Amino acid sequence: MRPAAVSSALLGGPVGTFILAWYTRALAKDTAEGIKQSDRHHQEDLRPFCVIDFRYPTGPDPFGIDRDSNQRFLDAIFRKEQTPPPSDTIVILGEVRNKGRGLAKDVVVYLNKRLGDGEEGAYRLTRPVVVSGLIGGEEVMEIAVPVTVSDIMPVRDSSGWRPMAKPQAIVNEVYEVVLEYKDVFENVFRTVHPRGFWREIQPNSKAADERAMQNEMMAGNNKPTPIFLTGKRAMQTAADIRMPIPQIHESDPQ
Repeated sequence: MRPAAVSSALLGGPVGTFILAWYTRALAKDTAEGIKQSDRHHQEDLRPFCVIDFRYPTGPDPFGIDRDSNQRFLDAIFRKEQTPPPSDTIVILGEVRNKGRGLAKDVVVYLNKRLGDGEEGAYRLTRPVVVSGLIGGEEVMEIAVPVTVSDIMPVRDSSGWRPMAKPQAIVNEVYEVVLEYKDVFENVFRTVHPRGFWREIQPNSKAADERAMQNEMMAGNNKPTPIFLTGKRAMQTAADIRMPIPQIHESDPQ
């Protein structure tokens, strides 16, 4: 029997069926992977990159949210005849720039304090406050976002749940301003605006010296650029901070 006849006979039998099925599965797998890769490229092309350009940044206050922010907010909305916010409101003034080509949805902003490196070192000071439902690709939007006492994350003590502090009392605690938003595919992104380069504060016997070190750290001359991250951050608040438990020794007076 000639080789061609042998091949035809094999393809017509069980071996041929197996080879054809294997080839079909391999082709389907390659096609599916190609579709996934194309979809990933498509999503990357339409990813939004949103950042805040703060209106009144200074060295000690790079976010422009000091005690004058409320008056600046009133000045900003005077022409629009909006209702003034409470006098102790923290206001995030400036512009949001979407530097990506994709639409940003459900844009919110919140304030963090930081007590250590990484995701586990950030603690939420406020709940997310709405900035905009939609910001188009390569769009610039002027913002004046009020953060009021009702937006501050509560803490729990022996008397129950209570606000952590009044708005102006937490201004010096703010280490990060975080923008959170979605793309059209419901992927979540974050842009973290840090106050300075984080450095661990070493305990000092003099509280004034320790505070001076903290101020120096938070007002660093070389403010880092915004950090782009994907996904939601696990929420921690001041209620989650582990307080050191004092050790009582037998020789200590009771």
